Amino acid sequence: MMNNNTVTRKLILNASPHEIWLILTTPSETKKYMFNCEVSSNWEIGSEITWKGNFQGYESGERGIILDIIHNKYLKYSSIDPNFGIEIIPENYLHISYHLDPQEEQTVLTTTIENFNGDPNRLEHIAKGWDHFVLPGIEQLCDQ
Repeated sequence: MMNNNTVTRKLILNASPHEIWLILTTPSETKKYMFNCEVSSNWEIGSEITWKGNFQGYESGERGIILDIIHNKYLKYSSIDPNFGIEIIPENYLHISYHLDPQEEQTVLTTTIENFNGDPNRLEHIAKGWDHFVLPGIEQLCDQ
């Protein structure tokens, strides 16, 4: 699902919510699928979340705030990369969420990225990265 301001994807994964949570929140795991970036946070509402790493010569400095969190179930955070060339103002921060829903032996992971300010180029750029790199990487880690 994609409109001018939201990209939503669902994955059915062969892993428990706890296993997927570890993939989403452990620096050594995020580095494997999030463009070589390690996540850092204390995982509490209002705390900072950062992504640091170098991918094909691009130095990421993505940062944001944890907006909502229920461990092993739901995570929502704001995010902006100051190196991306976009003005650092609240309305330019993306809002990214992960919802983990156990289904028998599997887990449905729903990812939502919101707040593109109607910018179709930004939407397309980020959606493509998630569709071709991030989400397949998460799937691969769950199938190991």
